Amino acid sequence: MNIRIEKSKVLPEIDREDARKILNQRLVELATEHDFEYGKVSIRKQKTRWGSCSSQNNISLNQNLLHLTDELIDYVLLHELTHTRVKDHSPSFWDELEKVCPSAKEKRKLLKTYSYCLI
Repeated sequence: MNIRIEKSKVLPEIDREDARKILNQRLVELATEHDFEYGKVSIRKQKTRWGSCSSQNNISLNQNLLHLTDELIDYVLLHELTHTRVKDHSPSFWDELEKVCPSAKEKRKLLKTYSYCLI
C-alpha cells in the first residue's frame, strides 16, 4: 500500500482590494522613480504567473505577490515595467532590467523558491 503525503503550506487569504491598493501604490512609485509608463493595472489570483505585461502595456499582477518579501515584490513589478520597453526576454531585456533592479537574476532564482505561493 502506497501512501502519498503531500507537503502543503497553508497561506492566509489575501484580500484583492488590499492587494490592489498596495501593489498599485508601489507600481506608481517604481514607475515614477525609473520613468516607466504603463496602461491599466489588473489584480488577479493567478496560479502560474506573478505578473504579465500586454502589448498595450497593461500590467496584470497576482494578488499573492503580497506573500513575498518587499524586495521580490519590487523585482516582479520592475520586471513587468521593463516589459513596457522590451517585450521579450532577450539579453537586452535582462540588461534593461538590471539597470533598474540590480541582481535581478539572483532575485529571479530566489522567486522560484516561492512557487508554493502560486495557488
